[in-house]
Amino acid sequence: MSRLALNVREELPCDYDGLRIARAITRVRLRPLWADSLVDDAELCVDEAFCNARRHTRSGLEGGTVLLALYATADGPLYIDLTDAGPLNPADRPRVRPGSAGADLDAECGRGMFLIDALTAHWLYFGTPRGGCLSLTLLTPDRTPAPLPT
Repeated sequence: MSRLALNVREELPCDYDGLRIARAITRVRLRPLWADSLVDDAELCVDEAFCNARRHTRSGLEGGTVLLALYATADGPLYIDLTDAGPLNPADRPRVRPGSAGADLDAECGRGMFLIDALTAHWLYFGTPRGGCLSLTLLTPDRTPAPLPT
């Protein structure tokens, strides 16, 4: 079993301050381990997942929170989980909208899951006792973490 090279869990307010903190945590904790290109991809995924949670889940209601988790083994992919309080509409789930292959990347909304889908190896949303979790996997064998200090 591989040791974790990264294991971060942080509960954050689901507001703009929380988003700023989530992006900073992602950048600060990943930068020593991976190339800037992976750090940029991960930060964008965290940004889009957080914004979706704020807009589409009960976490975005007054006083709501999300749980950000970043973890990876020394020789494996990077995992990002964003756990929320569950969707505002019980039938609503994250999805890539039909026809989004030509998504307007300058649009203010409607592109989050398109970008996540493009940047990750895979993603899924599943129910949890707390609500739901958007789990992202960035498989980057050409960008493996730097060796752990001994």
